[in-house]
Amino acid sequence: MEAKVNYIVKNLGRPLANEKAFPLLLKFNYNQVIRPRCDLIKDKVKHFELHDVLPLTDEQFCLAFDIPAEELERKKAERSTKEERDVLWAYVPAM
Repeated sequence: MEAKVNYIVKNLGRPLANEKAFPLLLKFNYNQVIRPRCDLIKDKVKHFELHDVLPLTDEQFCLAFDIPAEELERKKAERSTKEERDVLWAYVPAM
C-alpha cells in the first residue's frame, strides 16, 4: 500500500486529498494496473483522472488512450517479478 501512495504522490505529483478515487484506488494492483498504466500515459496525456483510468479493462484502456496492447503487456511484464502485498499493520511481540 505504501508503494501505491508514494507513486501517486511523488511520481504523479498528486495529493491524495484531491483524488476522487481515493481510497478506492488502493484496491487496484500496483504492479499490474496502477504503475504500468500511469507510466504509459503520464507523458502522453497532459492531465488524466485516475478514476477514469484504473477501473477500465486492459482492452478499454488501450482503446481509450491509443496504446498498443503489446506495449501494456510489456510494461506489466517488467513489474511481474515483484510480489505485491498490502500490509496494513505489523504485530510486534511484547517484551
